[in-house]
Amino acid sequence: MRKIIFSLLLLVIFICAFQVKLKAQTEGSPVLRHIVIITFKQDASADSIQALDNIYRDLSKSPLVKSFEMGVNISTRDTGVIKHVYVTSFASKEDMDNYRKIPEYSKLFKVSLPVSVDVTVADYWAKQ
Repeated sequence: MRKIIFSLLLLVIFICAFQVKLKAQTEGSPVLRHIVIITFKQDASADSIQALDNIYRDLSKSPLVKSFEMGVNISTRDTGVIKHVYVTSFASKEDMDNYRKIPEYSKLFKVSLPVSVDVTVADYWAKQ
């Protein structure tokens, strides 16, 4: 009888340990999100906006970037205002810091500052 109880106890421990490991693998590592929202001036040229989009796309190809997406704000609250949203994800703070050291990164400011009214930035650790 003791052998059966001991065997069942070991089986329960094994199942619990397996579930904990499986849960850790499916939850994944935390992700650092870097969001930039740029509000463009009314007279910003389409070429300048496209140039900025291209710089972000090129930067997103860096091995430091875990994922990247971008789009144009479609909220009805901001009619007549063009806002682009850029979301870059990193595996660590160090990766984000090193991303900012890429030579092309400084081009973002040269292109965006003359054509923008406002730039909003938010960095956060994504929770799942």
